[in-house]
Amino acid sequence: MGPRHDTPQGVIYDSVQLHTPDGQSTLSARHLTLNGKPTDPAATDDLAAAASLLVLAAMTNTHTPGCSAWLAQQGQTAEATLQAGKALDLTWQGVSVTHRTAKVMLGGLHFQIQGGTPLASATLALSGISYHNVANQGLLPSDAQARFTLPSRELAGLMDAIGGRSTASPAVHTTLSAFTATQGDIRLEGHGSATLTGNVNTTSAQGHLEISNLPELIQHARDEQQLKLAAGLALARLVSHREGERNTWDTIWESGVLTVNGFPLPLK
Repeated sequence: MGPRHDTPQGVIYDSVQLHTPDGQSTLSARHLTLNGKPTDPAATDDLAAAASLLVLAAMTNTHTPGCSAWLAQQGQTAEATLQAGKALDLTWQGVSVTHRTAKVMLGGLHFQIQGGTPLASATLALSGISYHNVANQGLLPSDAQARFTLPSRELAGLMDAIGGRSTASPAVHTTLSAFTATQGDIRLEGHGSATLTGNVNTTSAQGHLEISNLPELIQHARDEQQLKLAAGLALARLVSHREGERNTWDTIWESGVLTVNGFPLPLK
């Protein structure tokens, strides 16, 4: 994890480097700050490494089955911290995530989860996102934030699902109170609920979605030669409700299919 410095609130790691066993994916960060650490220093290091592995897995859509048992163990440590009424707060600065020749850079990534109740509340924020050798960059956000809740006893299962076994882990039930992603003048907002499994084809979600400047997003899809997506977005605009510069929908994601106001969109 790199050199560490203990603080009254937690610990700071410098020059973080993490690789998947196959060497195909790497995460590096200038600094990682973990506040709300467990009492055992070794457990703190493992929890920081597990959190970084989850970031790497989520951003590259890769899983490391050999890490499943270890991730579940770190999840149990995190659950115990939350059940004691504490919070876990992690901030990565100067982040670079690579997968083969593709690279995503972030100025910062912040995750906080608060325990003390059966439903843990969490926030996630990604800022200053840029891309290199990544397909469809014109459709990807430069900033994103989310607020959500999940049962604290399901955190270990979520960590295993994201970073380890993509299909064998139990489902995790989340409620999304707010989600925002922006790119230039395009703004995507939403709220709803989801059942997460670590496999996009067995993940389900439903909720409310709003997009500002949808015509610009459709043009980006055409510029990226994503003609099916452009057609789907154009169809979605036809069935949307218009509120000023925003188009709004009620959406369902199930079995890898996005349905908007009852119309399935051709995203594949």
